[in-house]
Amino acid sequence: MKKICFSKLNGQGNDFILIDATGKELKIGPQLIKKMCDRHFGIGADGLILVKNSNKADFYMDYYNQDGSKAEMCGNGIRCMSSFIIENKMTSEMRLQIDTLAGIKTVTADKSREKLIFRVDMGMPEFLPSKIPVNHESTGKVLNYKLESSSRVFDINCVSMGNPHCVIFLRPGTDLKSIPLKKWGPEIENHGFFPGRTNVEFVKYRDEGEIDVRVWERGVGETLACGTGACAAGVISMVNGMIKERCISVNMPGGALIIEWENDGAPVFLKGSVSHSYDGTYYL
Repeated sequence: MKKICFSKLNGQGNDFILIDATGKELKIGPQLIKKMCDRHFGIGADGLILVKNSNKADFYMDYYNQDGSKAEMCGNGIRCMSSFIIENKMTSEMRLQIDTLAGIKTVTADKSREKLIFRVDMGMPEFLPSKIPVNHESTGKVLNYKLESSSRVFDINCVSMGNPHCVIFLRPGTDLKSIPLKKWGPEIENHGFFPGRTNVEFVKYRDEGEIDVRVWERGVGETLACGTGACAAGVISMVNGMIKERCISVNMPGGALIIEWENDGAPVFLKGSVSHSYDGTYYL
C-alpha cells in the first residue's frame, strides 16, 4: 500500500495540506488532490501544496485548489509553506525566496515574538484588464464597474495579486454575515467577464484602519481567510479612497491579516501568523 506523509497547517483558518516533494517526484493528479482535500472522505483542506526544489529560488510552490485545479499564487499558502520549511529544518534561513506561477516571492519570518510572524512581499498589484484578466476593452483600472449577474447588478473593482480578484463594497448598514455568499460567489466567480474565473471579496468598511471581508475563493468556495484576497480588498480600499491609511487590518472570519502598501508604486506586503494543526500519513 502506497502512502504519502503530509502536514496540515492553516493561516487564520485557511487550511492546507503540505507535502515535501523535494526528495523525489510525486505524481499527484487533480482527482487525487480533490479526494485528499475532501472534508468527509479525505484529509480536508482548502488547498494542497507540493514543496519542490527550484533552480531559480530557494523552493518552488506547486499549489492546487480544493477542486484539483492549479492556481498561480496563494498568500496564506505561501506563509504556511514557509512555516513548513522552517519547522522541518529544510533551510536555516529566515528569509526565503519562493518561486510561484506568479513569480518569485520573498517571505520573511519574524521570530521576535512568541509565535513566528510571516511577512510576504506580494509584489505590485496589477490593474491592467488584460493582465488580471477581465474581458474589458479599457486600458484603465476597472473600478466601480457595473456587472450584471443573474441575481443583481454589482459594482465591482478588479485587481490581480498574482491571481484575479473582484472586490465589492457593501452599502452602509448591510450586514456582512447575512449576504448570500453561496449564491453570489459562484455567480461572479464563473461570470463570462472573467476568462479565468475569479476570487470574490465582499468588503464592509469599519474605520480608517480596518475593514471586514468575506471571501469566495475560485475553485474552493467560501474560506475563513485568503491572503491574496486580503491584499486585493486592502489595495482597492486605498485606491478608491475609502481608506487613507497604508497599513490596515483586514478582518476575516478566521482572523485578521495585516496589509501594508506604502504607496501606489510600492509592493504590497501581507503579514500574519501560521498554525500547525497536525502531521499524518495518507494511504492510497
